[in-house]
This record gives sequence, structure tokens and C-alpha cells, in this order.
Amino acid sequence: MINRHTHPEIFQGQLKHQHYFEGWYFKHTSTSSNQSIAFIPGISLNPDDSHAFIQVIQSHPVRTYYFTYPLDTFHTTDVPFSVTIGDSFFSLTETRIDINDDTYHFKGQFLYDTIIPINRSLLTPNIMGFFSYIPKMACKHGVISMHHHVNGTLTDAGGHTLTFKQDHGYIEKDWGHSFPEKYIWSQANHFPTKQASLMVSVATIPLLKTSFIGHLCHLHLDGKDYRFATYNGSKITQLKITDQHLFLILTKNQWRLEINAWLDDAKELKAPLNGAMTDTIKEGLGGKLDFKLYHHNQLIHADSSPYAGIEVVKMANINVD
Repeated sequence: MINRHTHPEIFQGQLKHQHYFEGWYFKHTSTSSNQSIAFIPGISLNPDDSHAFIQVIQSHPVRTYYFTYPLDTFHTTDVPFSVTIGDSFFSLTETRIDINDDTYHFKGQFLYDTIIPINRSLLTPNIMGFFSYIPKMACKHGVISMHHHVNGTLTDAGGHTLTFKQDHGYIEKDWGHSFPEKYIWSQANHFPTKQASLMVSVATIPLLKTSFIGHLCHLHLDGKDYRFATYNGSKITQLKITDQHLFLILTKNQWRLEINAWLDDAKELKAPLNGAMTDTIKEGLGGKLDFKLYHHNQLIHADSSPYAGIEVVKMANINVD
């Protein structure tokens, strides 16, 4: 039987659950069209309105869409992994989009290759490390592909054709019953000078009757992985947040990672609250992200991406001391 801890891409829940959500995040960037678009297939299980959905966010400018489907149109396979909702199909090698609600229509196909998963071990079976073994956490997170090539075409809701030729893709997911009350998240994997992909999140994590500030950050740089996380002894040494800007310094032993991110435009996405997609967050998909990686105070690499996804949710009063 496939290990769900080491393979977070597969469906983690059961359709008989109540107050449960699960969603996958497939991001694609077309440099020729100067556009990024992410499709979020998922399910919302709750007593009032259980359904499957495909959520879409696209930039520039940022637009969002939410399409609902009957729950019986949701199907998954473990080996090989796939998710089917309505006439759309998602996997690690191909995605086929066919969404039509009589108002908006998306149709296209993406082919993926050179999937780059994160490094894993017994103690860190996925991006959450040993926290992934804790049952009934409000929200769990999985990184499926830090980077892969995307080829294909897509006709968007405005009737424009986006072309993807050896462009960049990224896949992650979340599951549980609710997003953290406060968190920041950013991701970028389109950098001009080296093959790099970075994801980072800082959040309030409820645990039993208390909560703590946890962080996850994974940098894939020219075939090497750098992990900064609460569970491996990494520390947040600086964190400054406004509605439009994030500055974060993470340290682990003699390594230091500095991250600057700027949110230029954002629109509302639906988010889970006790399994129901009734909450809202704001995400930008065309922000700017800079990073600098140091070892023993020597700069190893610095880079910048204009295609960053960024979310900042109620973080103004967070205390990381």
C-alpha cells in the first residue's frame, strides 16, 4: 500500500468525512504571454454544501474564478496519481482543462516533465517533517513538485490563447478542515540566472489547547536542496510585514536566507473554514520575490523573480519572539 506521508499528492481524506477540505495547487507561468495561471481542484465536505470545485487565479491583472461541481464528479487514483473533476484531469505528467459554466470557459492542455520533488527521509517524509505524523491538525501542507517544465496551450476566460513552451510549473496542496488563522505564504520558481525554486510559509499553528508560530521554507537551487523549518532547528531572526511587503530572514547553523517579497495586485480566493469554502483570502500571482542565500556570511547566490505567488493573511500583529 502506498505511503500517504511520503506521497502527499494522493488523496489524503475520505468522502465520508465531514468538515474536511482537500485542494491541489497547479501553477503555470507563460513567459511568452507574461501570464501566470493556477488551477486549484479540490473538495469541500460539510453538512451544508459538500461539493467539488476548481478555483482559478490568473495574472496580470489578477482575476479569480470559482467553479463548483457535484461531489460524484470527483475521482482520484493513487498509482499513477490523478484527480478528475468534471471534464478536467490533473496528474504529474499532464493536465487537461475543460471548464464551462456558460459564463466563463477555460480549455487547454499542459504536459509536464522533469518533476522535481523535495528531499525526504523517515523523519521528514514531506515538507512538514515529523509534524506530518500528528493526526487531526487543522491544516497540513504538501509540496509535490518544486519545479518542472510545462508545454501546452490554454484558452482563458477572456478568449486569449496562452502558449507554454519549456516554461515553469509548481505543484503543492493542503488538506484538513481550516487554513491557519494567520499566515504568510510565497512561492516562485521562475528565476533568470539559475534553476531555482523557493516556497516559504510562516503561520500560527494550533496544537491541542495552545498554538505556536511555525515556519516552512524550501529552496531548490541548481540541484541542491536547502530546508529551513521549525522542526530542523531553523530560526526566524527577522520578520517585517505590511499589506504589500514581506521581509524575512531565516537562519540554520551557518546558513542564512533573506527573502523580500512585494505584492503588487491581489484578488479574493475562497478558503476553507471547518471544511466549508466560506472564508476568503487574498492572493497575488504576479508579485516580485528576491532571495539571498549566505553561508558563513558569504553570499552564495542572489536572484529575483517577477512571477511570485504571495498571500498575507492577518499577519500584522504576529509575534515571532
